[in-house]
Amino acid sequence: MSPIVHAHADAVVVGGGVIGAAIAHQLALAGLGRIVLCDQGRVNAQGATSRSGGLLRLHHTAVADTRLAARSLPVFEQWADVIGGDCGYRRTGFVMIVGDNHAEDLRQNAAATTDAAGHRRVEVVDPYELKEIYPGISTENVALAAYEPEGGYADPMMASGALLAAAYRLGVSPSEGIRAMKVLEHAGVVTGVLTSIGRIDSPLVVLAGGAWGSAPAEYLGVHIPVTARRIGLAQAELPGAGRRGSRASVPTCIDDTTGSYFRPDGLDRFYFGVPSKPDTELGRDVEPLTQGELEAAINAIAVRVPQAATAPLAGTRSGLDGYTPDKRPVVGAAGPDGLYLALGFSGGGFKMAPAVAELAAKEIIEGGAVPGKAIQELLEPYRPQRFLAGRPVRPEAPYDHM
Repeated sequence: MSPIVHAHADAVVVGGGVIGAAIAHQLALAGLGRIVLCDQGRVNAQGATSRSGGLLRLHHTAVADTRLAARSLPVFEQWADVIGGDCGYRRTGFVMIVGDNHAEDLRQNAAATTDAAGHRRVEVVDPYELKEIYPGISTENVALAAYEPEGGYADPMMASGALLAAAYRLGVSPSEGIRAMKVLEHAGVVTGVLTSIGRIDSPLVVLAGGAWGSAPAEYLGVHIPVTARRIGLAQAELPGAGRRGSRASVPTCIDDTTGSYFRPDGLDRFYFGVPSKPDTELGRDVEPLTQGELEAAINAIAVRVPQAATAPLAGTRSGLDGYTPDKRPVVGAAGPDGLYLALGFSGGGFKMAPAVAELAAKEIIEGGAVPGKAIQELLEPYRPQRFLAGRPVRPEAPYDHM
Protein backbone atom coordinates (compact mmCIF):
# COMPACT_ATOMS: atom_id res chain seq x y z
CA MET A 1 0.00 0.00 0.00
CA SER A 2 1.24 3.49 -0.86
CA PRO A 3 1.98 5.74 2.12
CA ILE A 4 -0.50 8.47 2.99
CA VAL A 5 0.83 11.83 1.94
CA HIS A 6 -0.22 15.40 2.65
CA ALA A 7 1.12 17.73 0.00
CA HIS A 8 0.67 21.33 -1.05
CA ALA A 9 0.33 22.79 -4.56
CA ASP A 10 -0.83 25.93 -6.28
CA ALA A 11 -2.87 23.88 -8.74
CA VAL A 12 -3.87 20.26 -9.23
CA VAL A 13 -4.78 19.12 -12.74
CA VAL A 14 -6.65 15.80 -12.77
CA GLY A 15 -6.17 13.88 -16.02
CA GLY A 16 -2.93 13.22 -17.87
CA GLY A 17 -4.20 13.14 -21.46
CA VAL A 18 -3.65 15.86 -24.03
CA ILE A 19 -6.15 18.26 -22.44
CA GLY A 20 -4.72 17.94 -18.94
CA ALA A 21 -1.15 18.08 -20.21
CA ALA A 22 -1.86 21.19 -22.30
CA ILE A 23 -3.58 22.99 -19.42
CA ALA A 24 -0.79 22.11 -16.96
CA HIS A 25 1.74 23.42 -19.49
CA GLN A 26 -0.14 26.69 -19.98
CA LEU A 27 -0.55 27.24 -16.24
CA ALA A 28 3.17 26.63 -15.79
CA LEU A 29 4.00 29.06 -18.61
CA ALA A 30 1.95 31.65 -16.76
CA GLY A 31 4.14 31.14 -13.69
CA LEU A 32 1.38 29.83 -11.45
CA GLY A 33 3.74 28.01 -9.07
CA ARG A 34 3.75 24.34 -8.04
CA ILE A 35 1.45 22.33 -10.29
CA VAL A 36 0.65 18.65 -9.77
CA LEU A 37 -0.62 16.61 -12.74
CA CYS A 38 -2.53 13.66 -11.35
CA ASP A 39 -3.65 10.57 -13.30
CA GLN A 40 -5.03 7.27 -12.05
CA GLY A 41 -3.15 5.38 -14.74
CA ARG A 42 0.08 6.12 -16.52
CA VAL A 43 0.19 9.66 -17.82
CA ASN A 44 -0.08 9.75 -21.63
CA ALA A 45 -0.70 6.01 -21.92
CA GLN A 46 -4.16 4.67 -21.24
CA GLY A 47 -6.84 7.28 -21.87
CA ALA A 48 -8.67 8.68 -24.87
CA THR A 49 -5.60 10.53 -26.17
CA SER A 50 -3.75 7.28 -26.84
CA ARG A 51 -6.76 6.02 -28.82
CA SER A 52 -7.35 9.19 -30.83
CA GLY A 53 -7.08 9.27 -34.59
CA GLY A 54 -5.37 12.66 -34.37
CA LEU A 55 -7.39 14.29 -37.17
CA LEU A 56 -6.65 17.98 -37.69
CA ARG A 57 -9.53 19.74 -39.40
CA LEU A 58 -11.39 23.02 -39.36
CA HIS A 59 -14.66 21.70 -40.77
CA HIS A 60 -17.40 21.37 -38.16
CA THR A 61 -21.16 21.70 -38.03
CA ALA A 62 -20.95 24.27 -35.20
CA VAL A 63 -18.99 27.48 -35.76
CA ALA A 64 -17.86 27.52 -32.12
CA ASP A 65 -15.89 24.32 -32.73
CA THR A 66 -14.29 25.72 -35.87
CA ARG A 67 -13.03 28.77 -33.97
CA LEU A 68 -11.18 26.62 -31.45
CA ALA A 69 -9.80 24.30 -34.14
CA ALA A 70 -8.59 27.30 -36.16
CA ARG A 71 -6.86 28.73 -33.11
CA SER A 72 -5.15 25.38 -32.47
CA LEU A 73 -3.95 24.44 -35.97
CA PRO A 74 -1.05 26.94 -36.07
CA VAL A 75 0.31 25.39 -32.87
CA PHE A 76 0.45 21.96 -34.52
CA GLU A 77 2.06 23.48 -37.61
CA GLN A 78 4.73 25.28 -35.56
CA TRP A 79 4.99 22.75 -32.74
CA ALA A 80 8.78 22.66 -32.42
CA ASP A 81 8.94 26.42 -31.94
CA VAL A 82 5.83 26.85 -29.79
CA ILE A 83 5.94 23.73 -27.58
CA GLY A 84 9.19 21.94 -28.34
CA GLY A 85 9.75 18.45 -29.63
CA ASP A 86 7.62 16.86 -32.35
CA CYS A 87 3.85 16.27 -32.53
CA GLY A 88 4.00 14.15 -35.68
CA TYR A 89 2.08 16.70 -37.78
CA ARG A 90 1.54 15.66 -41.40
CA ARG A 91 -0.21 17.86 -43.93
CA THR A 92 -2.22 15.38 -46.00
CA GLY A 93 -5.22 17.59 -46.62
CA PHE A 94 -8.60 16.97 -45.01
CA VAL A 95 -11.80 16.00 -46.79
CA MET A 96 -15.39 16.03 -45.49
CA ILE A 97 -17.64 13.90 -47.73
CA VAL A 98 -21.44 14.07 -47.89
CA GLY A 99 -24.24 12.62 -49.97
CA ASP A 100 -27.02 14.44 -51.83
CA ASN A 101 -29.08 14.95 -48.66
CA HIS A 102 -26.43 17.19 -47.12
CA ALA A 103 -24.93 18.97 -50.12
CA GLU A 104 -26.36 22.35 -49.14
CA ASP A 105 -25.39 21.81 -45.51
CA LEU A 106 -21.82 21.21 -46.61
CA ARG A 107 -21.79 24.42 -48.63
CA GLN A 108 -23.05 26.30 -45.58
CA ASN A 109 -20.50 24.73 -43.25
CA ALA A 110 -17.65 25.30 -45.69
CA ALA A 111 -18.58 28.97 -45.96
CA ALA A 112 -18.80 29.23 -42.17
CA THR A 113 -15.39 27.59 -41.89
CA THR A 114 -13.89 30.17 -44.23
CA ASP A 115 -15.45 33.00 -42.21
CA ALA A 116 -14.29 31.60 -38.88
CA ALA A 117 -10.81 30.53 -39.97
CA GLY A 118 -9.82 33.65 -41.85
CA HIS A 119 -7.04 33.05 -44.36
CA ARG A 120 -7.34 29.24 -44.31
CA ARG A 121 -8.20 27.76 -47.68
CA VAL A 122 -11.41 25.72 -47.91
CA GLU A 123 -12.81 24.45 -51.21
CA VAL A 124 -16.06 22.74 -52.12
CA VAL A 125 -15.24 20.11 -54.76
CA ASP A 126 -17.35 17.72 -56.81
CA PRO A 127 -16.62 13.97 -57.16
CA TYR A 128 -14.50 14.43 -60.27
CA GLU A 129 -12.31 17.08 -58.62
CA LEU A 130 -12.01 14.95 -55.49
CA LYS A 131 -10.77 11.98 -57.53
CA GLU A 132 -8.20 14.19 -59.21
CA ILE A 133 -6.82 15.25 -55.84
CA TYR A 134 -6.95 11.78 -54.21
CA PRO A 135 -6.84 9.00 -56.80
CA GLY A 136 -6.83 6.30 -54.12
CA ILE A 137 -10.45 6.81 -53.09
CA SER A 138 -13.77 5.90 -54.66
CA THR A 139 -16.32 8.68 -55.23
CA GLU A 140 -19.36 6.41 -55.26
CA ASN A 141 -22.40 8.17 -53.70
CA VAL A 142 -20.38 11.36 -53.15
CA ALA A 143 -22.36 14.53 -53.85
CA LEU A 144 -19.83 17.10 -52.63
CA ALA A 145 -16.74 17.31 -50.47
CA ALA A 146 -15.14 20.11 -48.49
CA TYR A 147 -11.39 20.10 -49.07
CA GLU A 148 -8.88 21.73 -46.71
CA PRO A 149 -5.35 21.56 -48.17
CA GLU A 150 -3.80 22.51 -44.82
CA GLY A 151 -5.61 19.80 -42.87
CA GLY A 152 -4.08 16.50 -41.91
CA TYR A 153 -3.18 14.69 -38.74
CA ALA A 154 -0.75 14.56 -35.86
CA ASP A 155 0.34 11.79 -33.52
CA PRO A 156 -1.60 12.20 -30.24
CA MET A 157 0.94 10.27 -28.18
CA MET A 158 3.85 12.30 -29.54
CA ALA A 159 1.95 15.55 -29.03
CA SER A 160 0.89 14.83 -25.47
CA GLY A 161 4.37 13.50 -24.68
CA ALA A 162 5.92 16.73 -25.94
CA LEU A 163 3.44 18.78 -23.90
CA LEU A 164 4.27 16.79 -20.79
CA ALA A 165 8.01 17.20 -21.37
CA ALA A 166 7.54 20.96 -21.79
CA ALA A 167 5.43 21.10 -18.63
CA TYR A 168 7.99 19.11 -16.64
CA ARG A 169 10.75 21.46 -17.77
CA LEU A 170 8.71 24.26 -16.20
CA GLY A 171 8.40 22.39 -12.92
CA VAL A 172 5.08 20.53 -13.21
CA SER A 173 5.10 17.43 -10.99
CA PRO A 174 3.60 14.20 -12.39
CA SER A 175 1.67 11.90 -10.03
CA GLU A 176 0.88 8.63 -11.81
CA GLY A 177 -1.31 5.84 -10.52
CA ILE A 178 -3.11 8.19 -8.16
CA ARG A 179 -6.90 8.49 -8.27
CA ALA A 180 -8.54 11.81 -7.45
CA MET A 181 -11.42 10.84 -5.18
CA LYS A 182 -12.92 14.10 -3.92
CA VAL A 183 -12.50 17.80 -4.50
CA LEU A 184 -12.29 19.42 -1.07
CA GLU A 185 -13.83 22.77 -0.18
CA HIS A 186 -14.58 25.03 2.76
CA ALA A 187 -17.05 27.91 2.84
CA GLY A 188 -17.53 27.73 -0.93
CA VAL A 189 -13.82 27.76 -1.77
CA VAL A 190 -11.70 24.86 -3.06
CA THR A 191 -9.09 23.74 -0.53
CA GLY A 192 -7.61 20.76 -2.36
CA VAL A 193 -8.28 17.24 -3.51
CA LEU A 194 -8.36 13.92 -1.67
CA THR A 195 -6.48 11.25 -3.63
CA SER A 196 -6.05 7.52 -3.22
CA ILE A 197 -2.80 8.11 -1.30
CA GLY A 198 -3.66 11.24 0.62
CA ARG A 199 -4.62 14.88 0.45
CA ILE A 200 -3.17 17.61 -1.72
CA ASP A 201 -3.94 21.12 -0.50
CA SER A 202 -4.56 23.51 -3.37
CA PRO A 203 -6.74 26.56 -4.11
CA LEU A 204 -7.26 25.37 -7.70
CA VAL A 205 -8.39 22.01 -9.05
CA VAL A 206 -8.88 21.42 -12.79
CA LEU A 207 -10.86 18.30 -13.69
CA ALA A 208 -9.72 17.07 -17.12
CA GLY A 209 -10.30 13.36 -16.63
CA GLY A 210 -12.25 12.58 -19.80
CA ALA A 211 -14.67 9.70 -19.27
CA TRP A 212 -14.54 10.14 -15.48
CA GLY A 213 -16.13 13.57 -15.90
CA SER A 214 -17.12 15.47 -12.78
CA ALA A 215 -17.04 12.43 -10.47
CA PRO A 216 -14.57 13.93 -7.92
CA ALA A 217 -16.91 16.91 -7.46
CA GLU A 218 -20.27 15.10 -7.53
CA TYR A 219 -20.77 15.24 -3.77
CA LEU A 220 -20.45 19.04 -4.00
CA GLY A 221 -23.47 19.10 -6.29
CA VAL A 222 -21.42 19.51 -9.45
CA HIS A 223 -22.86 17.06 -11.97
CA ILE A 224 -21.99 17.07 -15.66
CA PRO A 225 -23.83 14.49 -17.79
CA VAL A 226 -20.83 12.64 -19.19
CA THR A 227 -21.26 9.10 -20.53
CA ALA A 228 -18.28 6.80 -20.89
CA ARG A 229 -17.94 5.26 -24.32
CA ARG A 230 -15.49 2.71 -25.56
CA ILE A 231 -13.68 4.08 -28.58
CA GLY A 232 -11.80 2.04 -31.14
CA LEU A 233 -9.07 2.52 -33.69
CA ALA A 234 -7.43 0.13 -36.12
CA GLN A 235 -4.32 0.28 -38.27
CA ALA A 236 -3.85 -1.55 -41.57
CA GLU A 237 -1.17 -1.99 -44.20
CA LEU A 238 -1.85 -0.03 -47.38
CA PRO A 239 1.20 0.59 -49.59
CA GLY A 240 1.22 4.14 -50.90
CA ALA A 241 -1.53 5.39 -48.60
CA GLY A 242 0.42 8.51 -47.69
CA ARG A 243 2.16 9.06 -51.02
CA ARG A 244 0.67 11.98 -52.90
CA GLY A 245 0.42 11.15 -56.58
CA SER A 246 0.29 7.39 -55.95
CA ARG A 247 -2.80 5.53 -57.09
CA ALA A 248 -3.30 4.45 -53.48
CA SER A 249 -3.09 7.91 -51.92
CA VAL A 250 -5.85 8.77 -49.44
CA PRO A 251 -6.68 11.91 -47.47
CA THR A 252 -7.47 12.46 -43.86
CA CYS A 253 -11.21 12.06 -44.19
CA ILE A 254 -14.60 11.97 -42.50
CA ASP A 255 -17.20 10.27 -44.70
CA ASP A 256 -20.74 11.10 -43.63
CA THR A 257 -22.22 8.70 -46.18
CA THR A 258 -20.78 5.72 -44.30
CA GLY A 259 -20.28 7.20 -40.83
CA SER A 260 -16.56 6.45 -40.94
CA TYR A 261 -13.22 8.23 -40.72
CA PHE A 262 -9.71 7.32 -41.85
CA ARG A 263 -6.32 8.80 -42.54
CA PRO A 264 -2.87 7.76 -43.75
CA ASP A 265 -0.30 6.67 -41.20
CA GLY A 266 3.06 7.46 -42.67
CA LEU A 267 3.56 6.31 -46.25
CA ASP A 268 2.31 2.74 -46.29
CA ARG A 269 -0.31 2.37 -43.57
CA PHE A 270 -3.61 3.91 -42.63
CA TYR A 271 -5.75 4.35 -39.53
CA PHE A 272 -9.50 4.04 -39.39
CA GLY A 273 -12.06 4.46 -36.64
CA VAL A 274 -14.27 1.74 -35.22
CA PRO A 275 -17.67 3.09 -34.05
CA SER A 276 -17.86 3.77 -30.31
CA LYS A 277 -19.80 1.66 -27.86
CA PRO A 278 -21.95 3.75 -25.48
CA ASP A 279 -22.64 3.27 -21.78
CA THR A 280 -19.39 1.55 -20.91
CA GLU A 281 -18.91 0.77 -17.24
CA LEU A 282 -15.99 2.55 -15.62
CA GLY A 283 -13.60 0.72 -13.36
CA ARG A 284 -13.32 -2.37 -15.54
CA ASP A 285 -10.79 -3.36 -18.16
CA VAL A 286 -11.78 -1.96 -21.54
CA GLU A 287 -13.04 -4.68 -23.85
CA PRO A 288 -10.97 -5.24 -27.00
CA LEU A 289 -12.56 -4.69 -30.37
CA THR A 290 -14.49 -7.69 -31.63
CA GLN A 291 -14.11 -9.32 -35.01
CA GLY A 292 -17.64 -8.25 -35.90
CA GLU A 293 -16.93 -4.62 -35.06
CA LEU A 294 -13.76 -4.66 -37.13
CA GLU A 295 -15.47 -6.25 -40.12
CA ALA A 296 -18.29 -3.69 -40.03
CA ALA A 297 -15.77 -0.84 -39.87
CA ILE A 298 -13.69 -2.28 -42.71
CA ASN A 299 -16.78 -2.74 -44.88
CA ALA A 300 -17.69 0.91 -44.36
CA ILE A 301 -14.15 2.13 -45.13
CA ALA A 302 -13.91 -0.09 -48.22
CA VAL A 303 -16.78 1.84 -49.82
CA ARG A 304 -14.41 4.80 -49.99
CA VAL A 305 -11.01 3.05 -50.01
CA PRO A 306 -11.57 -0.20 -51.94
CA GLN A 307 -8.13 -1.59 -51.09
CA ALA A 308 -9.10 -1.54 -47.41
CA ALA A 309 -11.21 -4.64 -47.97
CA THR A 310 -8.07 -6.79 -48.26
CA ALA A 311 -5.56 -4.66 -46.34
CA PRO A 312 -3.83 -6.72 -43.61
CA LEU A 313 -4.51 -5.41 -40.11
CA ALA A 314 -1.44 -4.19 -38.24
CA GLY A 315 -3.07 -3.58 -34.87
CA THR A 316 -6.12 -2.37 -32.95
CA ARG A 317 -6.73 -0.22 -29.88
CA SER A 318 -9.67 0.44 -27.60
CA GLY A 319 -10.10 2.90 -24.78
CA LEU A 320 -12.56 5.23 -23.07
CA ASP A 321 -13.71 8.75 -23.79
CA GLY A 322 -16.38 10.93 -22.19
CA TYR A 323 -19.39 12.09 -24.23
CA THR A 324 -21.84 14.83 -23.31
CA PRO A 325 -25.47 14.98 -24.57
CA ASP A 326 -24.59 17.52 -27.27
CA LYS A 327 -21.21 15.88 -28.00
CA ARG A 328 -19.38 19.09 -27.14
CA PRO A 329 -16.88 19.72 -24.32
CA VAL A 330 -17.52 21.32 -20.96
CA VAL A 331 -15.07 24.15 -20.22
CA GLY A 332 -15.34 26.62 -17.36
CA ALA A 333 -15.72 27.23 -13.66
CA ALA A 334 -18.29 25.27 -11.68
CA GLY A 335 -19.24 24.81 -8.03
CA PRO A 336 -16.95 26.28 -5.37
CA ASP A 337 -14.43 28.99 -6.26
CA GLY A 338 -11.29 27.34 -7.58
CA LEU A 339 -12.92 24.41 -9.42
CA TYR A 340 -12.50 24.41 -13.21
CA LEU A 341 -13.72 21.79 -15.69
CA ALA A 342 -12.28 20.81 -19.07
CA LEU A 343 -13.85 17.47 -19.95
CA GLY A 344 -16.43 15.62 -22.06
CA PHE A 345 -14.70 16.32 -25.37
CA SER A 346 -16.71 13.55 -27.04
CA GLY A 347 -14.03 12.30 -29.39
CA GLY A 348 -13.02 15.75 -30.65
CA GLY A 349 -10.62 17.12 -28.06
CA PHE A 350 -7.23 16.55 -29.65
CA LYS A 351 -7.48 19.09 -32.46
CA MET A 352 -8.68 21.88 -30.14
CA ALA A 353 -6.48 21.13 -27.12
CA PRO A 354 -3.97 23.97 -27.67
CA ALA A 355 -6.71 26.62 -27.87
CA VAL A 356 -8.72 25.23 -24.97
CA ALA A 357 -5.61 25.13 -22.77
CA GLU A 358 -4.52 28.65 -23.72
CA LEU A 359 -7.96 30.14 -23.09
CA ALA A 360 -8.65 28.17 -19.93
CA ALA A 361 -5.32 29.19 -18.40
CA LYS A 362 -5.89 32.84 -19.25
CA GLU A 363 -9.38 32.68 -17.79
CA ILE A 364 -8.15 31.01 -14.60
CA ILE A 365 -5.27 33.41 -14.06
CA GLU A 366 -6.11 36.66 -15.82
CA GLY A 367 -9.68 36.77 -17.07
CA GLY A 368 -10.54 39.50 -19.58
CA ALA A 369 -9.77 39.54 -23.26
CA VAL A 370 -7.31 37.79 -25.52
CA PRO A 371 -6.10 39.24 -28.82
CA GLY A 372 -8.85 39.33 -31.42
CA LYS A 373 -11.66 37.70 -29.46
CA ALA A 374 -12.83 37.71 -25.87
CA ILE A 375 -12.41 34.51 -23.89
CA GLN A 376 -16.11 34.70 -23.10
CA GLU A 377 -17.04 34.63 -26.78
CA LEU A 378 -14.85 31.63 -27.54
CA LEU A 379 -15.67 29.53 -24.48
CA GLU A 380 -19.23 30.63 -23.66
CA PRO A 381 -20.92 27.87 -25.74
CA TYR A 382 -19.16 25.20 -23.66
CA ARG A 383 -20.02 26.34 -20.14
CA PRO A 384 -20.93 23.64 -17.58
CA GLN A 385 -24.25 25.31 -16.79
CA ARG A 386 -25.65 25.00 -20.33
CA PHE A 387 -27.39 21.67 -19.79
CA LEU A 388 -29.38 22.80 -16.76
CA ALA A 389 -30.20 26.01 -18.61
CA GLY A 390 -31.42 24.11 -21.67
CA ARG A 391 -28.78 25.67 -23.93
CA PRO A 392 -26.85 22.78 -25.49
CA VAL A 393 -24.56 23.50 -28.42
CA ARG A 394 -26.69 23.14 -31.53
CA PRO A 395 -24.99 22.63 -34.91
CA GLU A 396 -25.97 25.21 -37.50
CA ALA A 397 -26.06 22.64 -40.31
CA PRO A 398 -25.73 19.06 -38.98
CA TYR A 399 -24.96 15.92 -40.94
CA ASP A 400 -26.09 12.36 -40.27
CA HIS A 401 -22.97 11.51 -38.26
CA MET A 402 -21.63 14.91 -37.19
